[in-house]
Amino acid sequence: MESAKGPYRLVRLKELRDREIVHYADGTRLVTSRQQLVYLNRQGQANESSVALPEAGWKKLLGRSRLVRRALRWDKCNVAPVGKNRENLLILRNGRVYVFDPGAQQLHRVLRLRHCRNVLHQSVAVLADEEIIFGEYGSNRDARPVPVYRSLDGGFSWETVFEFPPGKTRHVHGCYWDPYEKKLWIFTGDADREVCVLVADREFKSVEWLGDGTQRWRAVSAFFTADHVYWITDSPLERNHLIKLHRRSRTTEKLAPFPGPVWYSKQTTDGFYLAATACETGPGVLDQYAHLLVSRNLEDWREAARFPWDGWPKGFFKFGVLGFADGAQSSREFYLFGEALRGLDGVAWQCSLEEA
Repeated sequence: MESAKGPYRLVRLKELRDREIVHYADGTRLVTSRQQLVYLNRQGQANESSVALPEAGWKKLLGRSRLVRRALRWDKCNVAPVGKNRENLLILRNGRVYVFDPGAQQLHRVLRLRHCRNVLHQSVAVLADEEIIFGEYGSNRDARPVPVYRSLDGGFSWETVFEFPPGKTRHVHGCYWDPYEKKLWIFTGDADREVCVLVADREFKSVEWLGDGTQRWRAVSAFFTADHVYWITDSPLERNHLIKLHRRSRTTEKLAPFPGPVWYSKQTTDGFYLAATACETGPGVLDQYAHLLVSRNLEDWREAARFPWDGWPKGFFKFGVLGFADGAQSSREFYLFGEALRGLDGVAWQCSLEEA
């Protein structure tokens, strides 16, 4: 990690070397994973609960190597607290969806995905304890329909609530609940004519299509305010920018440029906005770093830290990526995890922002 010249700097408080992903943290519980193992830590409890997802013995053996896990994507996993009081865990891994009941220590297999193994981090919308929506994220080279799934009972049963028509998009980047319009915003990608933003009610009876199919509308995550929706483009194909959408007119402004495509972002409980660029390949990637950027108003962004790519061939051994954990966290205590970054590959950090 390298510190940047700016008003804030990133401080590492603690390192979790035996955990690849931090999925969720809110001060009372911490949800992490490493390969096929998912862990739940609760505040005040001495022992953590865990679940081992189905995995062939030879995969467990080969998976002891972090480089093998990277190359074969065996580290990929999505976990979100769901159900009554968010007591259960929804888990996506290797094309299968599970619900884990930590109290009973029971794992239920509930869904088989059509075209993908996992979705992007933070991309599952948990609208209420029992209502969950997510869309598939896969290569989809043959332009098949892309399903959006919904559960109304905490993940135990599912329906295809919406389908993107064949060729309309390659895959879903993320589903997010807008608390101001009370609607879902679904971002998609990747190439021109595959990019759109879908705004829909919970039943998908009212659907609004936004965008002109260009990279301006390509994003993974977004920030919502009363008058605007902000996103930072995640295109390796052209220079990336902050985009500001005006709710009433649905017009957009192109604002600050960014040094690379932004995959993941987070809003803290004390008014900070965080965004992380990915170190991919292409004209939209200006250097060999993943940058952590910070804002207090969503329009002025400053770099707090940068992490160099670790040099293993991109694509095959993954791009350099910074990820955030879901859940309520402050700028004084939040979590980062990394892939293909020097000093932050396959490990997680508990971090703080401090004045530089």
